[in-house]
Amino acid sequence: MAFFEELPGPEPEALPPHRPWDPPDAEFPGVVPDSTLPLGRSSQAAVAITGIVAYSAGFEIFLTGRIRRGAASAGQPPLPRLRPPGRELRFGMQLPDGTKVLGQRGGHGPGNDAEPAGPALRSFMAGGSPYTEISRWWAWPLPPAGPLEFVCEWPPFGIAETRAAIDGQLVLDGARRSIQLWPDDPG
Repeated sequence: MAFFEELPGPEPEALPPHRPWDPPDAEFPGVVPDSTLPLGRSSQAAVAITGIVAYSAGFEIFLTGRIRRGAASAGQPPLPRLRPPGRELRFGMQLPDGTKVLGQRGGHGPGNDAEPAGPALRSFMAGGSPYTEISRWWAWPLPPAGPLEFVCEWPPFGIAETRAAIDGQLVLDGARRSIQLWPDDPG
């Protein structure tokens, strides 16, 4: 007797073609060896990069925001304050050559099928609880070696614009350790 019951298969769907500026489907990432990178902290909240993994064409950033219990006003839980426009946690990065890349939630902008005009940083997964916001960000393309700065601000919780840096070479080294699952698969 099988542990899992046999379930009917899903209806086949036509998958969109893989775009080189999107996270790959046929690759496992190389881990970028660095500890948690604190980005900003106030008496109300804290933000840190809690992980980075690299692929052959880009890299993924794990961003975590924590809100101190009691930081909400009038006894309301803080979660509704995270997402209204102009009040959410803002995130970006500055490349070694000075290029600024602003983080966008969701797709990379108008005409999502068109290749971005320059480096892109977008959130593609997010969740959390009333006191935690966790998001995963896709950065494309790989950065050059040199100081790669991450920038955040979260004004509703007293975090002004702050920066922290790593060497972009760490990301490049991680990308070299990524594993191509099916070399003949473009995704």
